Amino acid sequence: MAEIQIKNVPAISVMSLSYTGPYEQTSDRLDDLMAWMLRVGHPYSDFPLGLFYDDPVKVADDALRAEVCLPIQEECEGYEEVERKELPPVTVACMRFTGPYHDLSGVYQEVFAWMGENGYAYDEEAPCREVYVKLLGQVDESSQLVTEVQVPVVSA
Repeated sequence: MAEIQIKNVPAISVMSLSYTGPYEQTSDRLDDLMAWMLRVGHPYSDFPLGLFYDDPVKVADDALRAEVCLPIQEECEGYEEVERKELPPVTVACMRFTGPYHDLSGVYQEVFAWMGENGYAYDEEAPCREVYVKLLGQVDESSQLVTEVQVPVVSA
């Protein structure tokens, strides 16, 4: 089992693109947001991330709520579906995973099991986060993708 740790994630300014539907569309929506940022001439300043609001075991695929975000330090106005927002600070249980996105559900299971064994509960006020440390295009194959899964927590 990979190392799971608790960390405090500071507030961060992002450009955000929300969507509803299967979480499998996250990569495509992130590509859309990156293309928009490139068109308007604003670079992002840190790793891209996804925010996931619903449990895919409990919510139908077509009703899942999520958003993709690109951290940004400079001033930038949103347009149509793209919004500038501040993500609040959050305490998370996190685990870094190397491998394809379709294997991330096992990572979530490990993190939630670890939380229960270590006195933490899921903080339902905040979405789960995935930080995309290495994306397709930066690596040759999906087995080399690096994602940090971050689950918001409170003491149980």
